[in-house]
Amino acid sequence: MRAIGVTEWLGEALGPAVVPFAVVTQLGDLWFLTVVVGLLYWFGRSTPQVGAGVDRERAATVVALLFGTVALLTTLKPLFGLARPPDAGVAPQAALVPAALEGVYAWLATGDGFGFPSGHALGTTVVFGGLAWAVRVGPLRRRAALAAGLVALVSLSRLALGVHYLVDVLAGAGLGLAYLLVVVGVLGTPRRAFGLATAVALLGLTVVGLHPELVATVGLCVGGTAAWLIAGDRLLALSDTRRGGVLATLLGLAVAGPALAVTGLLAPSVPLALAGGLVGGVVTVAAPLVGHDVDKKGA
Repeated sequence: MRAIGVTEWLGEALGPAVVPFAVVTQLGDLWFLTVVVGLLYWFGRSTPQVGAGVDRERAATVVALLFGTVALLTTLKPLFGLARPPDAGVAPQAALVPAALEGVYAWLATGDGFGFPSGHALGTTVVFGGLAWAVRVGPLRRRAALAAGLVALVSLSRLALGVHYLVDVLAGAGLGLAYLLVVVGVLGTPRRAFGLATAVALLGLTVVGLHPELVATVGLCVGGTAAWLIAGDRLLALSDTRRGGVLATLLGLAVAGPALAVTGLLAPSVPLALAGGLVGGVVTVAAPLVGHDVDKKGA
């Protein structure tokens, strides 16, 4: 019922021009969204080219939005259990790619796992929309237009590569927009946003069960929420420095990054998945505090 021909038609119409979309689609991949959000949060007002356009409270809300995105996807994808298009695991126009890059291209241009809703469409809608709200540089209309353009481009890439049906993409963007509006329009604070992400993840456990990815997501959300509840006031009071941001980033990439990556790639046991998620959530949120303290001692 989801196959209405758009994916097939677009792939045929683009022909060789589909190859660059393998790179474009990375703009909506979880690793890219995590790096962008993490850097903004860890640097705060010392973020290059942004400065006073963002504060730690709004940046923390975007972190919570990212956590909520992961919670939504790890719940909804197995809940619906709908497959991707038949050729989602086959890289389009692979013969045009140099032999040395075939493996990388195949990794970039294919998709596996469940297909509904589109994680890239949902994630870019929530995160880029959240960034348009949080990073107040330039008119809001221009920021919103840029976010919408990026969402449309990434969504197009998913169709062009043949890894999603149009229905998957539309549902992902719609759900993402609804979640974004609830967080920034109704909840409005990091505390509430982290709480919602945790509630979604815990609800997922009741309907999906102890799936390792979902358990890790529960750990991520609980860890992030706990860290904010304990240290949120101190985090908001920090004076951001470029050196403190660098130190926070190094901590986040060295500890939270590997903990979450290993958890996601190895599908460990439930206790290890929970532990990995907890470490990732706590370190991600608390990293600016550690970076500030180390910077202050070294000054």
